[in-house]
Amino acid sequence: MRKLLLITGDLATGKSTFANILSMRYSENVFYKDTIKEILGDTIGFSNREENLRLSKAAVELMLLICSEFSNHDKNLILEANFHQIELEKLQKIVYEKDYQVLTLVLRGDLHILHKRYLNRIYCENRHSVHLSMLLDDFDAFRDYIETARKEDIVGDYIKINADDFSYQKDPLLLSKIDAFMKERK
Repeated sequence: MRKLLLITGDLATGKSTFANILSMRYSENVFYKDTIKEILGDTIGFSNREENLRLSKAAVELMLLICSEFSNHDKNLILEANFHQIELEKLQKIVYEKDYQVLTLVLRGDLHILHKRYLNRIYCENRHSVHLSMLLDDFDAFRDYIETARKEDIVGDYIKINADDFSYQKDPLLLSKIDAFMKERK
C-alpha cells in the first residue's frame, strides 16, 4: 500500500527541514508548498495579498495533483505544508480514492518561542517575497493565526510533535514510530 507522510503544523516549527530529513532517510519524494509557491511567485508574480493567497491555493492544488498522480505509479510521497481545512478535505478524498495509508506529523510549539523564530526568519533570513505579504510581527496577530490553524481536522493517523526546540528531528523514539509506518506492509 502506498504511504503518504504529511508534515504540517504551526509556523516556524521546522516542517521543511524535517521533511527534507525524512525524504533522505526513506529515499522518498517530498514536495513543499513554500517551494512551489516561490516558483509560482517568480513566474507569475503578485502585487498584493489577494494575489499572494491565490499563489498559495495554486501551490496546494498542485500538491494535490502530485499526490493523485503519484498514486498511479504506486509511489510513496511526503507532502509538507501548513494545510487548511478545505485543503485537508480535498486531500482526504484523494487518500480515500487512491488507497493511501497516511501518517500526519503535526508540529506544535509554544507560541512565544515560535513567534521569536518567526520574527528571526522574517527579519534576519533572506526570505522569499511570497512569504512576506502578510507579516505577523505583532504577537496577538501571530497567536490568532496559529490558534485558528490549530482547529483544522487531521487526515488519518497522526503524531503530535513538540517543536519548542528542534531535538525532535533526531528523537529516536519519534523516528522509530515513523520508520514503523514507512516500512509497514499491508
